[in-house]
Amino acid sequence: MASGKPKALPHLNASMRPHVSRPSLVRSSSPKQEPDKRNGLDGDSIEESLAAAAAATGAGKRVRWNLPYDTTTQSGKGAHSKSKLSPKCSFITPSSTKEMQFDPDTPKEVQVAHELRLAVHRGGGSTDPAQNYTLKAKLSPLQLPYSRIQRILKECELYERNQTTFIVPMDYNVREVALVCKARTQNLAELKQRLAPMLTRHKARFYNRNLFTETGLIEAMVPRKTRLNFSDFNQTVQTDALWCKATAGTITDYENGSVVFKCPSANVADVAAKLKQCGYNIQHTEIGHCPKEPLVTLSPRHHKRYVEFVKELKLDGDIFKVYDNVCMEQ
Repeated sequence: MASGKPKALPHLNASMRPHVSRPSLVRSSSPKQEPDKRNGLDGDSIEESLAAAAAATGAGKRVRWNLPYDTTTQSGKGAHSKSKLSPKCSFITPSSTKEMQFDPDTPKEVQVAHELRLAVHRGGGSTDPAQNYTLKAKLSPLQLPYSRIQRILKECELYERNQTTFIVPMDYNVREVALVCKARTQNLAELKQRLAPMLTRHKARFYNRNLFTETGLIEAMVPRKTRLNFSDFNQTVQTDALWCKATAGTITDYENGSVVFKCPSANVADVAAKLKQCGYNIQHTEIGHCPKEPLVTLSPRHHKRYVEFVKELKLDGDIFKVYDNVCMEQ
């Protein structure tokens, strides 16, 4: 065997440029998707962006989205442009949670998107029609394609991630009535400053008397074929409430078979599941506030003024729910 230093091998071109396989098209065996279900987000969808962000930040970490662009430039009067739109990906839904006046040449889709944006915000921030009555009422008469509705709701969901739900306690007419308002806003101090003149005018103030307890509320309906007379219906509701571990069950509309069940806030999902087994159709679930003490009865004159106060309070776009201790049956 020859001895000596090994001869230096010449550099090969392949060692400097690794082989890259040539891309090829693969035919999918999955059934064709309906044309209506295809949209402009198939290639670069929000779901893919969320998945990529979650993978980049690691498992178990939550990502707070700050939208890099806005579509208020597409809107009409009262709109303001404060950010640049991406040429490839822009939202069709205005971010404003206030009523906007559009120009006649504004696309109909943008106007509908704004209506859905208000419904999502004023219904509690949920994009699920089963949990948002306001959104469900808006979606029923719409004739937009399914794909467009889904894109608008995704945009609303991203907008709502910057909103926070606050519990705002109030006192009306010098400790006569207690209220608890739920509001979704980015700035609670600004909301209180906006409501202050109206509260002063109605002799109300921000004050917590601790007269409410957090309670799970489940609105359900009984199928018509199982409808009973009122006394038997009421007895059935109380028996079902006891079996489903609800604290109370009340008939709100006998003709339509509407019932409201109350339960601890942590047991809403379990109680709703058991009510479904009993044949109830669950319409809505929420975490509400119920008074601890008996309800307050107002005189007809004071009751009329109080109703006007609540209506004016709900005109604010950030207030989406009001609970009180007033007996509404006069």
